[in-house]
Amino acid sequence: MGTDSTATTVPAAEYSRRLATHSAMARRLEDRERLAGRCRIAAFLMIVATVFLVRPSEWLFLFYVTPPVVAFIVAAAWQRRTARSLRQRQLAARYFQRALDRLEDHWTGHGPTGERYADSTHPYSSDLDLFGRGSLFQYLCDAHTPAGQDALADSLLHAADPDSVQARQAAVAELRPNVDLREAQGTLGDPEKSELKTRHLLTWPAGAPVFKGSAGPVIAVVLSVLGIVAAVLWAAFETGPTPLLLVVMLEALVVGRMWSRIQVLMRDSRAVLAELEAFLPVLRLLESQGFRSAYLQSISSSLSADGEPPSRRVARLASLLDAWDTAVRNQFTLPFAVVLMVPAHLVYAIERWRLRDGRRVRDWLEAVGKFEAIVSFAAFGYQHPTFPLAEIALDGPLIDADGIGHPLLPANRRVPNDVRLGSEPALMLVSGSNMSGKSTLMRAVGVNVVLALAGSPVCATRLRVSPVQVATAMRQGDSLQDGLSAFAAELKRLREIRDLTQGLRPILFLLDEILRGTNSHDRRVGAEVVIMALLKNTAIGMVSTHDLALAEIVDRLGKRAENVHFEDQISDGRVSFDYRLRPGVVPRGNGLVLLRLLGFEV
Repeated sequence: MGTDSTATTVPAAEYSRRLATHSAMARRLEDRERLAGRCRIAAFLMIVATVFLVRPSEWLFLFYVTPPVVAFIVAAAWQRRTARSLRQRQLAARYFQRALDRLEDHWTGHGPTGERYADSTHPYSSDLDLFGRGSLFQYLCDAHTPAGQDALADSLLHAADPDSVQARQAAVAELRPNVDLREAQGTLGDPEKSELKTRHLLTWPAGAPVFKGSAGPVIAVVLSVLGIVAAVLWAAFETGPTPLLLVVMLEALVVGRMWSRIQVLMRDSRAVLAELEAFLPVLRLLESQGFRSAYLQSISSSLSADGEPPSRRVARLASLLDAWDTAVRNQFTLPFAVVLMVPAHLVYAIERWRLRDGRRVRDWLEAVGKFEAIVSFAAFGYQHPTFPLAEIALDGPLIDADGIGHPLLPANRRVPNDVRLGSEPALMLVSGSNMSGKSTLMRAVGVNVVLALAGSPVCATRLRVSPVQVATAMRQGDSLQDGLSAFAAELKRLREIRDLTQGLRPILFLLDEILRGTNSHDRRVGAEVVIMALLKNTAIGMVSTHDLALAEIVDRLGKRAENVHFEDQISDGRVSFDYRLRPGVVPRGNGLVLLRLLGFEV
């Protein structure tokens, strides 16, 4: 019954081929790494044997010990290089295994769940299962940086404007067939272990200057010159060490007054470098690409606003910190560093890096996030070749879908249906028996609209949608924290949806079993009041119900509303469903039949 059960053969074959290649290479590299380790141990034992058998004082000692030392160094380098290659092959194999798990519907429980983005007050997040175990986010996410996961979550939570949607769609179309690029991105980290941090990256560069004014660098230069002059005078003219000692004492006094701030700056800059180096592989990957779509080109250009790539800027910070270690922590270079005021010069250089290049870090993270979000959508599209990109209509509100289904359902269980919402009809009232598919249909519509307005491929044969604000009321329950009953919580949610109709975008409302917590008469009257209030503000939507009396609302709305239903089939004492949407009101319910099947006398 699925729309893409045969089309997934191509990505499945490609993923299987690449998985087999990387797995086989990983096995060979494991053997090679073990061999390198044995060679390293053998070389070490030869060194030890040489030390015991040949006296170090003998002239032949170097002749005998040099070959095993060289062999040890070569074996150690070989083992490190092999271990790096092995790690890359293992990550690639894991990436394609996860991709195959998605195709084979074994993905639940693997990958980031995005639970930190869950928000019960969001207009649709909870009802559409965007986050959590088995969620849309977990299914889509190929991002292994916090920035990428943030960007993916944001694109699902907030619909983009039409121009942005079309720009993202072009980027997705460009990356969709590029398995090599997605493999390269997928081997940069493990989405299930998002160990990358951004706390210092987002705070340190934006902080206030540690050293203010221009006097400090000038004083450091002057003292450096005085130190050189005093050293030359002592060495060349034998003036004695007194001038140099006076300069050094003055330098020590200046550095001592700065020392507490120097320690803070060095500590924070090291933390920032560690976090930046974790992002460097993605930045380098972005720097190496030549993109065609405007969206990806804008991401790439934002990394090198003045022509210098981020990797070179990060390397500059790393070299400054290495120079600090060489100058300050080395007992041989420390005296020269003190005389030349090297610590102060390096600290001022690091501060300049923070104020110049550090300000761009947020832009780098934003670029990485946007890229990884697009990669996630592109992988989703590649794994489902028949899933199209939605057509964005400006004449809304409008939902025009052929063969729409829920993307999280396995292809062999997914039953597509057609949905039309616009000016006529603006409302679909969905009736049907228990477990017949009403809620699943509404979630399918909601999820696909969210995907469409994020720029992603959608689970449909064709989807034309206008920019709408999705709003749902499907799972309201008791709230101990707010002191609300389920019925009160639903009323609160309906009021919030009504208030959303005052916004800039038309509303797509999805209401499941509206006002189920009250009696039949109040439910019918209340439902009509709610629906009329929403439709009055150009909203469109779907309402499901078991109460066939609500179907009368459609009669009073005329062409603005339509009754549709799902049916069940009862045969040999068993109830089955075909999940096909049909016009009109459901002819009967199945509640009493189900009770009889459970052994109750009805």
